[in-house]
This record gives sequence, structure tokens and C-alpha cells, in this order.
Amino acid sequence: MSAIKRGYADSRYGQLHYRIAQGAAGGDGLPLLCLHQTPSNGRDWVPVMGPLSNGRTVIAVDTPGYGMSDAPPEPVRIEDFAQVMAALMADLAVQGLVTPGPFDVLGFHTGSLIATELARSLPQRVRRVAVFGVAAYPAEVREAKLASLLGAFPPPGEDLSHVEKLWSIIGELSDPHIPYEERHINMAECLRLGARMPWGYISVFRYDFLGAMAQVEQPVLVLNPEDDLWEVTLETAHHYRNGRRIDLRGVKHGVLRLERDRVVAEIEDFLGSA
Repeated sequence: MSAIKRGYADSRYGQLHYRIAQGAAGGDGLPLLCLHQTPSNGRDWVPVMGPLSNGRTVIAVDTPGYGMSDAPPEPVRIEDFAQVMAALMADLAVQGLVTPGPFDVLGFHTGSLIATELARSLPQRVRRVAVFGVAAYPAEVREAKLASLLGAFPPPGEDLSHVEKLWSIIGELSDPHIPYEERHINMAECLRLGARMPWGYISVFRYDFLGAMAQVEQPVLVLNPEDDLWEVTLETAHHYRNGRRIDLRGVKHGVLRLERDRVVAEIEDFLGSA
């Protein structure tokens, strides 16, 4: 398995931080771009990056405003994130870090929207898409979720109520098998974002995901862990014209660590199929 290295690339919002696992020379797999959930970062993909880099280069990037990537001045559109990611892949190709031309995309929650937008807008560059969970809501539900964000994620204040709220959310969403050490690290990553922590959700709820899914012609693998997007993914995954859904029952957030071998096997099979 390849060692995971780190790097930075320029973007319209400043520097973009990424992790990269480069496959052995001569591998025929296309580069694989991995896009994380909100409010996390590319560290989520570390458990699967090494195994997936067998014959291909795997890139896990921090979305602008998260992890160690510079933030935009305000919440931006999913379309903007997709354009940044497309430019990153072109830049890495110029540097010789990935092969030029088409690439595959892997997304988790917010990353699933960005992956879908990449496939929709760049059908000649994106070959295949695999996503974990699809937050595909009708317009009226998206508007309601936008309105409720402030209460769901209170901004930092004089007391620690926002910290207690965040710890409660992490506890509700995390798979019971995720240790408290890992939950603590995840919370620390969220806290250093300050008031912009929920910006990614604003981007999500402003995006017509249902409409975009219907425009994707490439093959799509929908991996559906039993987390907070379980039900909506069951109801909407069929909107991908050429999609296939695999339900991962019995595992919540933390699936990339807890079900690593199965996840890698399913993605490898999908990316390698004709």
C-alpha cells in the first residue's frame, strides 16, 4: 500500500490542502478524487486511501473552509466547490502527480453533492461516481432545513452550550463502536472552524440535488450506511439514471473505519467493472 503524503494547491479561495496516495507506476486505474462530509475533512478517507491506491492514485482534499484549506469569504455554491475540485485535478495533472484526462470521484454526504455536480457538469472528465448517502430533498424541505441551521448549530458564545450541543450531535450520529478518543478528535476539528462550521450545510440545502442526480449519465454506486441519510437515500437513489444502491445495514457514521474491507471491495469492484 502507498504512503499517504500531503500537499497544497492554489485555488480561487486560497490554498487547498490535500492528501495523496500514489499507486505503483504502471497501474491502469484512473485517479480517484475523494470528497468528505460536512463539517469534516479529508482525514475521513485515510482508512481506505491506502487499499484503494493499488493501481491508482487517490486524492482526498479538504473542501474550502474545512480542514486545512483556506475558507471562502462566505458560504458558496456546490457548483463553486465542484469547479475548485476540477481545477485541482487539472493542476495535479500538470504537476505530474496524477495522470491527465478522466478521473473517478468518491463522495460522502456533502461530498456526494460535489461529486454529482462534477459528473453532471463535466461528463467528459468524470468517468464513474461512488457516493455515501444522498441528501436529496425537495425545495420546500431544503428551505426548512436552511431556516433551522442556527438552532441546530449555535455559534460560539460566552458559555459552552455550543460545545455541549456539538458533543451531543456527535454522540447521536457516531456508530457505537467509534471510540470516544476518535469522537473527541472529530469535535476538536469542528470547533476550530468557529462560526463557519455549518457553512457546508448552507451549500447543501441551496443545491437542487434531485435535479442534478437526474442529469448524471455516468455509472453511480450509492453506498447507504444506516446513518442520518439512510431514509432519504432509500427514497431518492433511483434518481441516478445509471445508479445502483448497496445498503450497509447496522453501521452509522464511521463506516469507512468499521467496514473498511467491505467498502474497499465494493468500490474496487465498481471502479474496475466494464
